[in-house]
Amino acid sequence: AGRALQFDFTERAPGPLIKTSPDLIDAIRNIDSVSAEYKEKYERFVEDFCEPSDGRAAERVVDRMLEIAAGE
Repeated sequence: AGRALQFDFTERAPGPLIKTSPDLIDAIRNIDSVSAEYKEKYERFVEDFCEPSDGRAAERVVDRMLEIAAGE
């Protein structure tokens, strides 16, 4: 048994819940319409669960590790 979520994932999923390979293929083939359909849910999911990203997270981690190693 895994950890339970604190919310209903089926309601908050940022995209379709795909259960079969044919459904996955269909979603990929129709990615533009799938993206349009789930645009608002995706944006809400990112806002609620994803840290702001500027593409420099790894750089900040390495900088901090070097600071710690230098005793700062």
